[in-house]
Amino acid sequence: MESDPTLIKLIKYLSPAYLRIGGNQADQIVFVQDGLSGTNYRSESEFDEYILSGSDWLQLHHLARQAGIKVIYDLNSLLRFVNGSWNSENAQQMLSFSQQHKLEVDWELGNEPNSYPKKFDTVVNASQLGRDFVGLRELLNGYSWYENSLLIGPSTTRLRTKDIEDYFLHFLESGGFESVGAITFHHYYFSGMNATSREFLDLSTFDYLEYCIDTVKSVLSLLPSADKPLWLGETSTAWHGGAPNMSDRFLGSFLWIDKLGLSAKMGIDVVVRQSIFKGDYALLNQSYYPNPDWWVSVLYKELVGTKVITTETEGKAEIRLYAHCARPNSIWASGSSVVVFGVNLQDEVGFVQIKELRSASQVYSYELSSNETLFSQFVQLNGETLQLRQNSNLPAFRPTVIERTETMTISPYAIVFWVFTDTDLEACAPE
Repeated sequence: MESDPTLIKLIKYLSPAYLRIGGNQADQIVFVQDGLSGTNYRSESEFDEYILSGSDWLQLHHLARQAGIKVIYDLNSLLRFVNGSWNSENAQQMLSFSQQHKLEVDWELGNEPNSYPKKFDTVVNASQLGRDFVGLRELLNGYSWYENSLLIGPSTTRLRTKDIEDYFLHFLESGGFESVGAITFHHYYFSGMNATSREFLDLSTFDYLEYCIDTVKSVLSLLPSADKPLWLGETSTAWHGGAPNMSDRFLGSFLWIDKLGLSAKMGIDVVVRQSIFKGDYALLNQSYYPNPDWWVSVLYKELVGTKVITTETEGKAEIRLYAHCARPNSIWASGSSVVVFGVNLQDEVGFVQIKELRSASQVYSYELSSNETLFSQFVQLNGETLQLRQNSNLPAFRPTVIERTETMTISPYAIVFWVFTDTDLEACAPE
């Protein structure tokens, strides 16, 4: 894996980014340095245990360095003493090995711990987990290489019930808040096992993310101080590996670009996408060729800056738009540029009024659509199918130049990025 030049190159196009080693298997992995026998930490358990060898760990970091991304590793939280507290012995072995090889890592402890009863028939209560995070933070501080590394958590599922809200809160109250550098939760819209194409286009599905983020914020408001970054620590369209022939098709890209825009608008600092490959929600297929969401992600990286702009647009609810300062580009090298992006979820041309954004008379338009049906794995940019060039090089992302009018149009079932140049927004002025 680490030597595959195609994979490295396709991941690098998403940089800067994190490579998160997590998921359910995170709580089944034991680190074993090469040449040493591993301790059987759970000989009486009924679920599988996996080994991460020192050589595999080094290979993962070699891939990350070549791709220009950072690694987040989710430590096994189910390694526990009889009294229920976390057994950090294996983590210490991994930390010592990692420091010896000067591996740059940020850390988690446990994956969706509130769901352990269902997944592993065991319970780690929230207060205990909070104390475990305090212990892990102290442990990291004892390693010179990791005293400034990031610790994130609690990585719960979305807060869909009062029990999960309580778990989230009790974790933070029992030391979790002080120990983490970013607060994380996971989000999926629905199950991939029985998802329908209608759900991918239903406005209530899109609105569900806003509800989930508001729920997290309402829990955080119960703390005396909650001024820490908020992350979507794992997310995609559908859990259970995604929805076959939907999550990895153009149909799934509407939810993805909306999630990027809505998350930024609501103050989410980092969105960790599940997954780079494997599963029906993967950005790359089994041959390491891009699925539609990969193209959307790369174009988003190319065009959309980190600063969110508040704008008022008028149009149908099926047209969902967001605005950011645009990233610098040779095409619009001068002036303060704003990119407005989003989706048209209807089967007819959409009309949008953008009144207050004063700009030059020309707008650069990047419109993504399916080249066949919404279930296509291929994407068109302004009518031309996007394909990698020789040696997995990117094609040129050529915009269409359109006249700036008060009413803008967006094609049926399309994703659009409009770049307005020379605006009057001081917030987007070049420094």
